[in-house]
Amino acid sequence: MAKSMSRGAALHSLQLCDSEGDVKRNRTVEIRAALGESEALKQARRAVETAQARGQKWAVRQRDLELKIQGLEDKISRSENQLYGGEITNPKELADIQAEVASLRRRRQALEDKCLEAMIEREEAEAEENQAKHQLGETEARWSAEQADLMSERQALEERLAELEQERTGLLDIIGGDDLATYENLRRRKSGLAVTQARDDTCGICGYAVSPNLKWQLRDEGVATCSNCERIIVRI
Repeated sequence: MAKSMSRGAALHSLQLCDSEGDVKRNRTVEIRAALGESEALKQARRAVETAQARGQKWAVRQRDLELKIQGLEDKISRSENQLYGGEITNPKELADIQAEVASLRRRRQALEDKCLEAMIEREEAEAEENQAKHQLGETEARWSAEQADLMSERQALEERLAELEQERTGLLDIIGGDDLATYENLRRRKSGLAVTQARDDTCGICGYAVSPNLKWQLRDEGVATCSNCERIIVRI
């Protein structure tokens, strides 16, 4: 940092340095909050889990119905063997077996209808799961790319903040103690903006006209105080 830098130029450079640092530190806070799993990724993963649970429920239901249908098939087969095997000749017994077979077939039909419904529900759940997995894959890819970009940006910000800290240290070496105290006090009171350049004989922040006396002070010292917003006005 050049020791010959004017008082106003040094203060203005310090303001630029600190303002840029404020912006970059705020951005690092935003990045820190954005790193990690996003809500979109969590929702996509939950959608897969929901579809999987639904598919598993209907797969179990379908398998249970298939076992019941198979049990009825076995009963029907045994009853039909009795009915047509010739071992039973009693008309009453034959009639009872026929009625039982008819009842078993009706029950089987009802179970088959339910089994078909379960199969359709399972297939729809599987299709939903496949779609959810596809969506999850796309969301994960976007999230990974975004995370990589954020980490790269954070690294660049940290490097720039380190440079700004070095610049600030160099500026502090040439800024007087009174000027620095005034600057830091204004930074706290004025939302970080303590120094501005004069623009057409007005304050560069509040636009208040610079009085003739302040104009002479700016020409002579390069630094003045705005009589309206109290910020440091510099002429570079």
